[in-house]
Amino acid sequence: MDDAFEYQIYIGCHDRHTRGELVKEQELREMVVSFFRRKKIDFSVLSAKGGYRHDDGSFVVENTLCIDIIGALEMDIIGLARSLSMFMNQENVLVTRSPLKRSFR
Repeated sequence: MDDAFEYQIYIGCHDRHTRGELVKEQELREMVVSFFRRKKIDFSVLSAKGGYRHDDGSFVVENTLCIDIIGALEMDIIGLARSLSMFMNQENVLVTRSPLKRSFR
């Protein structure tokens, strides 16, 4: 396991063509939770508002899921991000990777 890193996936809930939620945030959340439960991967899912510049230059604000993941392989994270992007019809999905800092007392 690549447990020395924490990954974050940020995915918006708007369809890139309609700019509306074709899949509701709660449905997406349930799908993500089910995926990590099956894989037995540690995660947290948080709701947020996110903003980005659309391909046509307009600025869009949308409901966003922030998924924190620990103990997964990078290739699994990238695969999940791609799958979510296709499923949600997104222009972009942001994936970040940070060193995991641990403190035991």
